[in-house]
Amino acid sequence: MRRSTLPAATSVVLAVILTHLPIAANACTACMGDPNSKTAGAINAAIFLMLGFISLMLGSFVAFAYYLSRRATAGSSVPDTGPSDDTDPTDALS
Repeated sequence: MRRSTLPAATSVVLAVILTHLPIAANACTACMGDPNSKTAGAINAAIFLMLGFISLMLGSFVAFAYYLSRRATAGSSVPDTGPSDDTDPTDALS
């Protein structure tokens, strides 16, 4: 059973037409418009909030990597003594 390529071709043609329509793009109020409006302040606050979340996530990754490296170096300083010589390993089986 062969699928029709008409829906895919229609989607591509529609996407090309929509991207080439002569519609003027309006910039946000942070870039164009009144910088003293309430919307501009809210947009700036949202931008700083998103930057804060990105910084928090990156800082969390760095802190976790630091924690793992500290834990790995702390574990390697403990000498491996192995089983003591005075016990018989077969005693645990009986």
